[in-house]
Amino acid sequence: MLSGKDLHQSLKSEIIDSGSSGGVEFLVAKLQWSKDDIGFSIHASPNSFSTAGYQLTDFLSILGFTRSRCSFVGRQECYARWVSSDFKLASLLDVFGTSYNTLIDGERHLANCGYSLDQPEGWGYFFGKSSGGDQRPSYRGDGHTSAIAPKLMKQVEDEVFQFIFTWIKNGEADKGWTIHYRPKHALLSSELESVLEFLKIRVFAQCPQFDFEPCHWRHIQFEEQRDKVINFFNSNAHVAHAWFDAHKDHFSAGVRDLLVSQAQMEKVGLGFLPFRESSVRRDLDINRRILPATLSPVKSPGIPPGRSSDIAAQSPGVATNHATYSPSPMPTQFDVAVSFAGTERSSAETLSIKVREAGFSVFYDDFYEEDLWGKDLAEFFHEIYSKRARLCVIFISDEYNKHAWTVHERRSAQERMIKEKGNEYILPIKVDNTELPGLPTTIGYMPLSRGIENISTILVKKLRKLKKC
Repeated sequence: MLSGKDLHQSLKSEIIDSGSSGGVEFLVAKLQWSKDDIGFSIHASPNSFSTAGYQLTDFLSILGFTRSRCSFVGRQECYARWVSSDFKLASLLDVFGTSYNTLIDGERHLANCGYSLDQPEGWGYFFGKSSGGDQRPSYRGDGHTSAIAPKLMKQVEDEVFQFIFTWIKNGEADKGWTIHYRPKHALLSSELESVLEFLKIRVFAQCPQFDFEPCHWRHIQFEEQRDKVINFFNSNAHVAHAWFDAHKDHFSAGVRDLLVSQAQMEKVGLGFLPFRESSVRRDLDINRRILPATLSPVKSPGIPPGRSSDIAAQSPGVATNHATYSPSPMPTQFDVAVSFAGTERSSAETLSIKVREAGFSVFYDDFYEEDLWGKDLAEFFHEIYSKRARLCVIFISDEYNKHAWTVHERRSAQERMIKEKGNEYILPIKVDNTELPGLPTTIGYMPLSRGIENISTILVKKLRKLKKC
């Protein structure tokens, strides 16, 4: 056990790897206290800083590195943490600088909205001073309850969130503004919830601004300039309004950058957002999203999915409209998963909506946009197509064969098909005469030329028959 052991001292030690990335020198040390008592630590020595804003030292700190005296580096002080025996420094060097720069981009977006990320280290390392720390003021209220009903000031939205700005007052000494955040879909993914937690955006269970549904919120305390007449410009009112107005263009962009930065660091076993293990997040989001389709649909704008031909960027784009459903207790398996290339999206959507309206749970990416944002999509899709569906519908086309992500989905589905040992799993819909590698030619298929409405009706009959068995 490494708990309680020194990251720098042992009976025997050696540097086994070293390199630099993004303005930081790294080295990995092997520490040995006995024949079988061995540990590995990574030591980071930053060699550059900026005159303002988030520092490399802050980034190292939130990644779990601790500032301490160090005999392995010339400066005699470093940031260090334990790593596993199979840790690959080269992998860290590949992503560290990019991840830090992406985080900085996110910080700049969020700064427009009034957010400042914790700076646990600041400039202390470079100037021989102590660490910085979080200087943000705290607020004791709940952002909603007051003697006088909160006043609605304004509201805006982007492709993911609705934002509402209210004025709240509990006496002259306790007043300010609350920004309310509500996703346009019923649930946030585990990843998005973790970003809001990281930004210290709290949850309120019954927000009157959203018909007593839950919201996330933050408070901006009113401040005035002393000895002056209080007006819009002699207080922080203009700042609060500017922060809120910036949400439409900057909030989701900043959140997206934080998620991308985190995903890059997760590749090497590090991270700064309060994430659960990837597999736990995946199972949680899948289980709570397999919804009984008998619920009433609600039309809501959303972000395009990050999959198939659209997946390369793994980021939201132009808003579209589609049906979503309110959360409810659910099973742990979809009745059907739909796999397709972008050219067949219209047909796939029609089929998915028809099947869900008939009372069956469907995995169609447009139904789960927030869940796909920030996910390890390779792992997520493999789980869906190899384990979490009763049947898998595949739209076979030349385009389907060309894209890496549809090939990944197809291989995951074929893995499940083999395990089924003759039981039907893959239901092919042939868009053209393309043959799917690994799929037996003896499997019955439906030609798309038969009409997607007719095919949807047949699929619903099939699912109802299976449900009776």
